[in-house]
Amino acid sequence: MADVYLDHAATTPVDERVRIFLREALAEPQNASSVHRAGQRARAHLEESREQLAALLAVSANEVVFTSGSTEANNLAIRGLVAARAAAQMRTRILTSDLEHSCVRETTVLLSNLGAVELTRMEVLPSGVADIPAGASCDLLCVMAVQNETGVIQDMKGARTFCEDTGARWLCDLTQGFTSLAPDQFAGADFYSISSHKIHGPPGVGVLAGRGIRSIRPQITGGPQEGELRAGTQPVALIRAFAMAAQLAREEHDKRCRHLRALDEAMLSTLRALGIDFAENGESGRRLPGFLNLSFPGLSAPDLVIALDSCGIFVSAGSACATGVMELSPALRAMFPRDDQRAASAIRITPGKDTTCEQIIAAAGVIASIVKKARR
Repeated sequence: MADVYLDHAATTPVDERVRIFLREALAEPQNASSVHRAGQRARAHLEESREQLAALLAVSANEVVFTSGSTEANNLAIRGLVAARAAAQMRTRILTSDLEHSCVRETTVLLSNLGAVELTRMEVLPSGVADIPAGASCDLLCVMAVQNETGVIQDMKGARTFCEDTGARWLCDLTQGFTSLAPDQFAGADFYSISSHKIHGPPGVGVLAGRGIRSIRPQITGGPQEGELRAGTQPVALIRAFAMAAQLAREEHDKRCRHLRALDEAMLSTLRALGIDFAENGESGRRLPGFLNLSFPGLSAPDLVIALDSCGIFVSAGSACATGVMELSPALRAMFPRDDQRAASAIRITPGKDTTCEQIIAAAGVIASIVKKARR
């Protein structure tokens, strides 16, 4: 059978319409800081894209900073806020959880080990949601929109209320949920981080956005770009393609969600019909369409991923940033602290807008065959 790519949570293929547009955009001069007419055309394209993304996020255009992606954006938000507060002789208290992406987890741990922040971790419920503690105090709350391994939509309403009550700032990693959630669902955050390559745009570009950028210090210096918050010549063509991908995703939101829900159901119903024992990780009612995290008791997730790869089916044993690191998922261990086997046997299946139902059913059949053989 032809290859079936079911790892869209790691990265998405560039939309054909975006790819055609990008090829043309790359032929133009890219330096938006140049004073000549070519540079000013690039500047106009840059600011048009900034306004387009700002509108999709419901923020002001001057609250959008272009980065290389969400990892840099999250680092800029965290490190930039800590640096600004340190300059004012204030220590930063951060409230986070093991559900956050590794760029948030590792950055906050590093800063804690350096004595720059006071770090507190929230408990994680078996449903896959971070339990925001009432009455806690912090300066920065890290609650992502959608968990990147399980697809579980987090308690953004609770995060918004917590910050309104305590005065804390909220970092909302929107990487997995930007074009799948309505703006009112994630409204109220001080920082939003997004990566283009998660929404069928080109890799290498993203944003940090929100009112919180007015209170941070730059982490990459050496130029006046991006309101002096991120030095370096902006990749205008990539930014324009990113904005186009975001607009297409928002316009096609309902169609894509219906399609992905149908694919999820086709995978689950086929596995059940074939008599395969598995567990769904993350409350189904809170899960984003197109996200399945399934544990197959008695199996090794890496072995299953390798076996599927040999059959031309591409899935993940966890988030892509954990590839090559033989450790159990922090998110799943936090959800099921007394059941390491559940994390050890879990794979993530994330189809995309162009995945067909026939491909999903065929992939489910291959998974069932591999699981049955391994359990004999």
